[in-house]
Amino acid sequence: MGEHPIRLLSKEQSEQLRKLAERARLSLSRFSGVDVEYDVIGLQMLDEWIERHVRQFPQPGKEMVTLWGAFLGEVFVRRLNGAWVVAHIKGGQRLGVLCPREGRGMVFVDVMAQVRQRVKEGMEASLAFFYTTKAIDIKSG
Repeated sequence: MGEHPIRLLSKEQSEQLRKLAERARLSLSRFSGVDVEYDVIGLQMLDEWIERHVRQFPQPGKEMVTLWGAFLGEVFVRRLNGAWVVAHIKGGQRLGVLCPREGRGMVFVDVMAQVRQRVKEGMEASLAFFYTTKAIDIKSG
Protein backbone atom coordinates (compact mmCIF):
# COMPACT_ATOMS: atom_id res chain seq x y z
CA MET A 1 0.00 0.00 0.00
CA GLY A 2 3.05 2.26 -0.22
CA GLU A 3 1.78 4.05 -3.33
CA HIS A 4 -0.90 5.95 -1.39
CA PRO A 5 -0.28 7.63 1.96
CA ILE A 6 -2.84 6.27 4.40
CA ARG A 7 -3.80 7.64 7.79
CA LEU A 8 -5.78 5.72 10.39
CA LEU A 9 -8.77 7.65 11.69
CA SER A 10 -8.75 8.67 15.32
CA LYS A 11 -10.68 6.59 17.81
CA GLU A 12 -13.32 9.36 17.92
CA GLN A 13 -13.68 9.52 14.13
CA SER A 14 -13.95 5.73 13.89
CA GLU A 15 -16.58 5.79 16.64
CA GLN A 16 -18.60 8.39 14.69
CA LEU A 17 -18.59 6.07 11.67
CA ARG A 18 -19.60 3.11 13.86
CA LYS A 19 -22.53 5.17 15.18
CA LEU A 20 -23.57 6.08 11.63
CA ALA A 21 -23.33 2.41 10.64
CA GLU A 22 -25.50 1.48 13.60
CA ARG A 23 -28.09 4.07 12.57
CA ALA A 24 -28.10 2.49 9.12
CA ARG A 25 -28.39 -1.01 10.64
CA LEU A 26 -31.36 0.02 12.77
CA SER A 27 -33.02 1.65 9.75
CA LEU A 28 -32.43 -1.52 7.72
CA SER A 29 -33.92 -3.60 10.52
CA ARG A 30 -37.06 -1.43 10.56
CA PHE A 31 -37.20 -1.47 6.74
CA SER A 32 -36.90 -5.26 6.50
CA GLY A 33 -38.76 -6.30 9.66
CA VAL A 34 -35.83 -8.50 10.80
CA ASP A 35 -32.75 -7.87 12.92
CA VAL A 36 -30.12 -6.96 10.32
CA GLU A 37 -26.49 -7.88 10.98
CA TYR A 38 -23.21 -6.57 9.58
CA ASP A 39 -22.95 -9.25 6.91
CA VAL A 40 -23.72 -9.99 3.27
CA ILE A 41 -27.44 -10.36 4.01
CA GLY A 42 -27.37 -6.91 5.61
CA LEU A 43 -25.70 -5.65 2.44
CA GLN A 44 -28.46 -7.22 0.33
CA MET A 45 -30.94 -5.25 2.44
CA LEU A 46 -28.81 -2.13 1.90
CA ASP A 47 -28.90 -2.73 -1.87
CA GLU A 48 -32.71 -2.86 -1.68
CA TRP A 49 -32.86 0.30 0.45
CA ILE A 50 -30.63 2.17 -2.02
CA GLU A 51 -32.73 0.90 -4.94
CA ARG A 52 -35.97 2.19 -3.41
CA HIS A 53 -34.42 5.48 -2.31
CA VAL A 54 -32.86 6.23 -5.71
CA ARG A 55 -36.19 5.60 -7.45
CA GLN A 56 -37.62 8.51 -5.45
CA PHE A 57 -34.46 10.63 -5.19
CA PRO A 58 -32.09 9.95 -8.12
CA GLN A 59 -29.41 12.19 -6.58
CA PRO A 60 -29.23 11.19 -2.88
CA GLY A 61 -27.65 13.70 -0.53
CA LYS A 62 -24.15 13.40 0.87
CA GLU A 63 -25.54 12.48 4.30
CA MET A 64 -27.42 9.48 2.92
CA VAL A 65 -24.43 8.31 0.87
CA THR A 66 -22.24 8.62 3.97
CA LEU A 67 -24.75 6.62 6.03
CA TRP A 68 -24.75 3.83 3.44
CA GLY A 69 -20.95 3.94 3.17
CA ALA A 70 -20.60 3.70 6.94
CA PHE A 71 -22.65 0.49 6.95
CA LEU A 72 -20.66 -1.03 4.06
CA GLY A 73 -17.39 -0.05 5.71
CA GLU A 74 -18.41 -1.43 9.07
CA VAL A 75 -19.09 -4.82 7.45
CA PHE A 76 -15.44 -4.82 6.25
CA VAL A 77 -14.23 -3.65 9.67
CA ARG A 78 -16.12 -6.34 11.59
CA ARG A 79 -15.87 -9.27 9.16
CA LEU A 80 -12.36 -8.77 7.77
CA ASN A 81 -10.51 -7.10 10.65
CA GLY A 82 -10.44 -3.78 8.85
CA ALA A 83 -9.73 -0.30 10.17
CA TRP A 84 -11.22 3.04 9.09
CA VAL A 85 -8.67 5.14 7.21
CA VAL A 86 -8.24 8.10 4.91
CA ALA A 87 -6.14 7.44 1.81
CA HIS A 88 -4.64 10.21 -0.32
CA ILE A 89 -5.39 9.17 -3.91
CA LYS A 90 -5.23 11.29 -7.08
CA GLY A 91 -4.79 14.51 -5.16
CA GLY A 92 -7.81 13.90 -2.96
CA GLN A 93 -8.73 12.18 0.26
CA ARG A 94 -10.75 8.97 0.22
CA LEU A 95 -12.56 7.53 3.25
CA GLY A 96 -12.37 3.77 3.35
CA VAL A 97 -11.27 0.67 5.19
CA LEU A 98 -7.84 -0.93 5.28
CA CYS A 99 -7.98 -4.73 5.55
CA PRO A 100 -5.13 -7.20 6.09
CA ARG A 101 -4.78 -9.54 3.12
CA GLU A 102 -3.67 -13.01 4.19
CA GLY A 103 0.08 -13.13 3.68
CA ARG A 104 0.12 -10.25 1.18
CA GLY A 105 0.06 -6.95 3.04
CA MET A 106 -2.95 -4.67 3.20
CA VAL A 107 -5.75 -3.71 0.83
CA PHE A 108 -7.59 -0.37 0.78
CA VAL A 109 -11.34 -0.62 0.19
CA ASP A 110 -12.80 2.67 -1.07
CA VAL A 111 -16.27 2.17 0.41
CA MET A 112 -17.56 5.67 -0.36
CA ALA A 113 -16.59 5.43 -4.04
CA GLN A 114 -18.28 2.03 -4.17
CA VAL A 115 -21.52 3.43 -2.74
CA ARG A 116 -21.44 6.29 -5.27
CA GLN A 117 -20.93 3.73 -8.04
CA ARG A 118 -23.87 1.69 -6.68
CA VAL A 119 -26.11 4.78 -6.81
CA LYS A 120 -24.98 5.61 -10.34
CA GLU A 121 -25.04 2.11 -11.87
CA GLY A 122 -27.87 0.47 -9.93
CA MET A 123 -27.92 -3.22 -9.05
CA GLU A 124 -25.15 -3.85 -11.62
CA ALA A 125 -22.88 -2.48 -8.87
CA SER A 126 -24.46 -4.45 -6.00
CA LEU A 127 -22.75 -3.83 -2.67
CA ALA A 128 -23.44 -7.41 -1.56
CA PHE A 129 -21.67 -8.72 -4.68
CA PHE A 130 -18.83 -6.21 -4.26
CA TYR A 131 -18.29 -7.29 -0.65
CA THR A 132 -18.40 -11.00 -1.52
CA THR A 133 -15.80 -10.72 -4.29
CA LYS A 134 -13.56 -8.40 -2.28
CA ALA A 135 -13.76 -10.69 0.77
CA ILE A 136 -12.70 -13.69 -1.34
CA ASP A 137 -9.73 -11.70 -2.64
CA ILE A 138 -8.74 -10.56 0.87
CA LYS A 139 -9.07 -14.03 2.40
CA SER A 140 -7.42 -15.96 -0.45
CA GLY A 141 -3.87 -15.02 0.60
